[in-house]
Amino acid sequence: MHFCFVNMPIEYYSPVSGGAISTIIMQVSKELINLGHEVTVLTKKNSAETYNICEVVEIHAPDKTDLSIFERAKCKVLRKLESWDYPYYGLYLKSFSDALKSLKKTPDVVIVFNDLVSSRFIRRLIPKVKIGVWLQNYQRTRNPDLRKTIAATDCFLTCSSHIRDWAIETHQIPPAKIVSAASGVDTSIFFPRQDWLEPSEHGAVRCVYVGRIDPNKGPDIALNAVLHLTKDEGCALTFTIAGDVWFYANPGDERNAYRAKLLDGLKDLEQSSFLGHVPHSKIAEIFRDHDVAFVLTRLNEPFGLVSLEAMASGCAVIASNRGGLPEACGSAGILVDPDTQEEVNQALRKLYTDKTWLNEQKKRGLERAKLATWLKTAQIVNDAFLN
Repeated sequence: MHFCFVNMPIEYYSPVSGGAISTIIMQVSKELINLGHEVTVLTKKNSAETYNICEVVEIHAPDKTDLSIFERAKCKVLRKLESWDYPYYGLYLKSFSDALKSLKKTPDVVIVFNDLVSSRFIRRLIPKVKIGVWLQNYQRTRNPDLRKTIAATDCFLTCSSHIRDWAIETHQIPPAKIVSAASGVDTSIFFPRQDWLEPSEHGAVRCVYVGRIDPNKGPDIALNAVLHLTKDEGCALTFTIAGDVWFYANPGDERNAYRAKLLDGLKDLEQSSFLGHVPHSKIAEIFRDHDVAFVLTRLNEPFGLVSLEAMASGCAVIASNRGGLPEACGSAGILVDPDTQEEVNQALRKLYTDKTWLNEQKKRGLERAKLATWLKTAQIVNDAFLN
């Protein structure tokens, strides 16, 4: 079969500036190709490197800065009339539609991401194609009636069973039309350091948070736990934060105040570091240098790929007991209520004081991660469109 992935208008298919969805597209494409399929990715580009997996066709998804006042006003009117979800969806739709028509070989399957609008347009464009909508989030829509989208879509894929259940309840998607295809982890990239079960040179337990600097992601909860145990209980802990508000600076982002407060708190730790945004290619190395990873989202997490990446790299994981994180962690993660600080403190305290327990959690995490392969994800995608 010929699979065609249509990347989101806010994503770049890049190991430098791409997000989680681009990682999923790249990894699943690689495995589909290994299964004997052809894969094409339609994506917008920037100056950063593009993944060299499969054929890549550039499309355009302009934002406000790319358009004149007249063009923005026109898009605003169309969005209101058509109940489109993206502000400049009409231009994005034309670009990927033109790209689909220009492909030398018509796709057998076209898959869009977090997009509850495009199915019906793709159906008109290529009537016999199989269409997939892959939900990686709690995707809302301005469209008051999804019957046309549901009718035009052959299969809805979700990043977790949690999101599958949510989508069935929220959007009335027939259960027979929706399947969970959880993300995997590349263990050729994410693997433990050689001495991963040995204590650090100075006996400190090294803690890390990797992710966006956002109150909903809970890095402050992790920082508070480390501060309490080091300042009040004399524990030898280090803490690293790898991430930023977004890939690029935005002076007007309301999360900048949260970021400033977080970094002020980090200064109270003698052994701490703030790395800012790092490319995805460097994340495995960061995890390998640490013992404990925090994934303490306050809101329900759709899945939590970062927890698997941390486990595969040899970290014990303290994670929220919300959303798809219990599914991602399996029986390996230490699940806590992120709103109860003492529960988080207690989990970290036990890992620090009981090194046997720390190593047991590391081992269980690694075994859990080994079960979550991208091949398994690709096979679910393959099977969803076979018939």
